[in-house]
Parts: sequence; C-alpha cells; structure tokens
Amino acid sequence: MAQQHKFYAIVLPGLEKLAAEELRSLSAHDIDIEYGGINFTGTMQLLYRVNLRSRIITRVLMRLRTFRSMTLEGLRYDLEKVAWHLFLDQNSTLEVQVNSKQSRLNHSDEIAAFSKQTLQRILPKLGSTKDKKHIQTLHIRIENNRGILSIDTSGERLDRRGYRLESGKAPLRETLAAAILQWTNWQPEQSLVVPMCGSGTFVIEAAMLAKQQAPNIKHDFSFLHWPSFKDKEFNKVVERSQAMEKDVSTHLIASDLHEGAVEICQSNAKRAGLEKMIAVSKLDVHHLIKPESIHGGILLLNPPYGQRIGEQQKILSLWHDLGNIIREKFGDDETWKAVIVCPDSACEKALNLNVKRRLHITHGGSNAMVLEA
Repeated sequence: MAQQHKFYAIVLPGLEKLAAEELRSLSAHDIDIEYGGINFTGTMQLLYRVNLRSRIITRVLMRLRTFRSMTLEGLRYDLEKVAWHLFLDQNSTLEVQVNSKQSRLNHSDEIAAFSKQTLQRILPKLGSTKDKKHIQTLHIRIENNRGILSIDTSGERLDRRGYRLESGKAPLRETLAAAILQWTNWQPEQSLVVPMCGSGTFVIEAAMLAKQQAPNIKHDFSFLHWPSFKDKEFNKVVERSQAMEKDVSTHLIASDLHEGAVEICQSNAKRAGLEKMIAVSKLDVHHLIKPESIHGGILLLNPPYGQRIGEQQKILSLWHDLGNIIREKFGDDETWKAVIVCPDSACEKALNLNVKRRLHITHGGSNAMVLEA
C-alpha cells in the first residue's frame, strides 16, 4: 500500500466546506475542517491530483512533524528529525514563514532565522549552486504551545492560473470565482450570463469547469523541484487529468460597459485557450436581455461598490437598478436564478430582492456575501 501523508489545504475563509467537498471528490481521506483550511491525508498521487485539479484551494502544505518544546534548542531537536534531503538541496532557496499565537516561543523573526541556520548546518550545500534556484518554503505554526512543521508543495498560489495577466477593477480571485460557481450548482448545459464581467474570471473559470480542464496543469509546483521527486507518477496523474477533458458546447455570455474591460476579458480568455467557448460584448447592464435557454441559467453579478466618500449614493442607485433589472427580466422564470457578490447590507437592501440563501466570503481583504435570489 502506498505511503499515506498528512496535508493541509489553505483556503479563503468562507470556502472551507466547498473545498472539503472538492477534496472528497478527489479521494482525500480524514478530512477535518478548521477556519481557513482543511486537514486531510492521502498518497503523493493525491497531492499531485489536488494541486493539479483543485479549483478552490489556495495552496497545499505537507505536514512534516509536530512538536511541543517551546525553546529554540527544543525546536532544533525537532528540525533535526526531519529528512530534509527529500525536499532541499543545493538548488533550493529556503524561505521560512512563522505564525505564532499565544505561545512561549513567539518571536517570529528569531524563530525563522534560527530555523534557517539550523537547516544550513544540517545541509551545508543548501542553496550553493550558482544556477537558478527554486524557492522552498518551510511553514512553522505555533499555537497554544503546540507547533507543527510543514513544507509548501504548491509554490505560487494556485489561484494564479496564468491566464489573467490583465485585470479590471477589484478583480475576483480565480479560486473564489470557481467556489461561487460550485456553490451555485451551475451546470454546463445551462446559460451563464455575466454582465459587468471585468477581466472575465467567472466565464473563464466556468469554461474550464465545463471542459473539465485541470486549472493548474501548467503550474510550477514546489514539489517538482524536490530531490525526491519522481516524475513518472506525476506524469501519470497529468495524463489522467488531460484525458478527462472534453469538448462541450456552452452558452457563456460576458459583457461590460467599458471597452477596455471587454478587451481584457477577450485577451484573458484567449490566453486560457477558451475564447471560442465565450461570447464577449460591450453592453450597458441596463440593456441586458435574458437569452433563450432550454435549461435555464444563472445571472452572475459582481457589481462595483464604492469605498470613497461621495460614491455611496451613486453606487446604491446602481444596485437599486440592478434589483429592478433582475425582477423585470429574470424574476418570472423559475429556470433562472440571480447570484450577486455583495459587499454589505446596504447594497443588499438597495437590491430589494428575495434572498434565498447566502454564502459568507472574504473578498479583497474584507467580509462580503454571495446572495442567491
């Protein structure tokens, strides 16, 4: 039987349950949800699969060792017990991130510097090559005098898919867009209408979902540069992921009032290789028309919201108009529903819609809601 490892998936707060569902679908075991993350177990093949195919997770850590000693000398003992040669070598640039709460060992900079020195002593050739080095990140988390050592497996955040080199105002993270799509239970045979589309994240993520395309297939994962990495097993997972892709007919409709946003959406869709699946046009949301659709669909809105003094009344007027548009053009059709990313109760009140359910999320560093009406 293949060796089982402990992992930790970092997710945006509010997305934990959706990410746990995704992990179950990828065959993860021992799933345990906590705020901002999920503990789970599985094989290295599962690690590859989650990094390649997860649409919601921000990054995946591999758990290495737990510790209870709250002295630097005690930490040295535990660092020396890890088989670092599996993860680090002369081609590695080591970074250490420390998060300590309510513990005797609590000086993050001192802990990070001490850990680096210890690992440099354990592996004298660490980072010695003159060639391009690959960043490997050690995470040390200490809470209530209990610590855990983990190594990052993902590298750059998984929401950075690579297609969105251009962004509109207040762009939505790709992982958040994918999570909202999962929450809506949108199906590829349904229409998806996204006015005020900005950089096109919603429709591009929907196209990848419909096509069953692994979102991170081109990602440069940290584990690819571990000395212990064996590409044979990884390539098998890649091939299986690619074999799952299928050609589908979709009804993805994006629009924006601003020509620049339309061009950005088109460029990003082309960069993702999905431009043929998405119809993009310049359109004022006030002129929105519900498309004909046998299977119904979802109107998905991420409207602007004002943060500067003097903007609020103008923004609330727009949200009031949006509520009217939804009621007049989509409200009498039970095969359609509206889903709106909403920053606060004032905007929700301006919509004046019958909200059936809410998803509480973090967007742009602030608390927000997704409303289904």
